[in-house]
Amino acid sequence: MIESPTGGSGPDPSQPGTFGDYECDAPLALVESAVDAMKSLHPDPDFILWTGDDTAHVDDKYFSTAKVVDIITSLTNVPPKENELQTQVADLWKDWLADEYGQFKFSGSYSRDISNTSVSVVALNTLIWYKSNQETASVSDDDPAQLFEWADATLSDLAKRKRKVYIMGHIPPGTFERYQQKKEGFHWYQDRFNKKYIELVQKHAAVIKAQFFAHHHTDSFRLFFDAANATHPISYMLLVPGVTPWRSSLSEETGANNPGIRLVTYDTDTGLVKEVSTYYLDLTQANSNEKANWKLEYNFTTEYHLKAINPTTLYNLTKTMKTNRALFDRYYTANTVSLEDPEVCQAQCQQLHWCAITEVDYERFYQCNAASSMSSWAAGTLAAVGALVLRHRQAG
Repeated sequence: MIESPTGGSGPDPSQPGTFGDYECDAPLALVESAVDAMKSLHPDPDFILWTGDDTAHVDDKYFSTAKVVDIITSLTNVPPKENELQTQVADLWKDWLADEYGQFKFSGSYSRDISNTSVSVVALNTLIWYKSNQETASVSDDDPAQLFEWADATLSDLAKRKRKVYIMGHIPPGTFERYQQKKEGFHWYQDRFNKKYIELVQKHAAVIKAQFFAHHHTDSFRLFFDAANATHPISYMLLVPGVTPWRSSLSEETGANNPGIRLVTYDTDTGLVKEVSTYYLDLTQANSNEKANWKLEYNFTTEYHLKAINPTTLYNLTKTMKTNRALFDRYYTANTVSLEDPEVCQAQCQQLHWCAITEVDYERFYQCNAASSMSSWAAGTLAAVGALVLRHRQAG
């Protein structure tokens, strides 16, 4: 897909380079280069999370043993309406899905145990909750396809089995951190479903070790707090950068991104994420050289000086970013995968990121953004898109 640049100015996307253009979706050459890079970085990962919004472009010639956990985000219809696409995909995946075939055919969601680990992945078809999904927006049902009921029961069962859970999906809850046109921000879920998702996480925070979502094409994270204590973080979500560099058409400031992929190191027993390494492709340079040179952008714990990755350390990191401009600039540089200069993000922009990270609830986000004190941000001195490969690290 190629779109005209926002406002009708900028480079001509009708002649994209070998690896695409910031005004376009990812061409096959870019996707294949990303998978090649994944293979080069870690040829034998435990599993691969492909967070959409297409099917995984990963086959046996790249990773012969790794499990690919994919989420199909084009499955929009919900029962009782017949969905031929969903049925066809479910039939194609029938042998691979095994016991989850029925649930996947019904809602586009499923869960998988990762072999030789204590980790299970719960893959949610969050397009069911999308505000532009007329199949669900036009009805009063608070749980279409009974997806929340299934997720609740599944998480309860996994807790009883002492499994450690990663939740994954394409469209995330909460508010987009790069949309500045109105104080209420821009969000994707219908409000009722956003609230129910927060409640689901609050109920099952003990078994949920991490959440991985996409859709924004940006590198950010979200925090969830105890229902009885708004300053006690209980869970976190990592928003993974996109492989596609496409410039968002939402508004001018949302911008584009360099392609990015991630290697996640985790403990197979506890499910705790130990490190997140983001690799990126400088798209302009790659097109100029006609060669894809994927490079390490940063390691999460090193970049942010963290001893661990958990809800508390991420909350402390977010609070520190309010008074440490240099730290915020590192976050903002990563947000577009080393494409946009952080100087463009001043007080209002910074506050938007803070509120988006700490307030997943829409009303609380609005209150945070509307009542913000710009003086709380360090002024600083003005200067001049998703796939995850997971490897394990045992305890100790």
